[in-house]
Amino acid sequence: MRRFGSVGRVCSVIVLLAAGTPPSCSGPSACPAVGYISMVTLHITPERAATLAKLDIELCQDGACHSLAVDATAPLTPGPVPLPTPPGAPRAEPLRAADGSIDVRIEIGVNDDPLDVTTSGTNTSGWSIGTSHARLNPTTTYPDGRGCGGPTNAVATLDRLGLRAG
Repeated sequence: MRRFGSVGRVCSVIVLLAAGTPPSCSGPSACPAVGYISMVTLHITPERAATLAKLDIELCQDGACHSLAVDATAPLTPGPVPLPTPPGAPRAEPLRAADGSIDVRIEIGVNDDPLDVTTSGTNTSGWSIGTSHARLNPTTTYPDGRGCGGPTNAVATLDRLGLRAG
């Protein structure tokens, strides 16, 4: 029998943990005291972001709608910049990337039901960019098991052709 020493034992433990079979020392465990944040991310491509002045976003799910406005002409330096919102309202954080794109991360309570997203706005010349619509299928992940819940996320992309899922 070949011996691998302490490195072999460490690798064996890592393989067992990666296989999802960690040793159990007790019965059912409690959920961690962590609040999950559900989020919708709207990616605005560099080409669209270059001429975007104002973006209005409407999110509708299960008969309830929420509207947000993003000023794309405000200096969006790298890093999240929170927009002022009333308590309990969805919160949007635009982030400009080095390539000129903008990611608008919207913290909002969504579930796995279809989510309708509508965008409209104006370009830097004051002209309408038109209205675009996409239906998203949010997904929930369960990092601590289904019984503990988890964050729900959805992603949409806005480019020169309009809004689309993904």
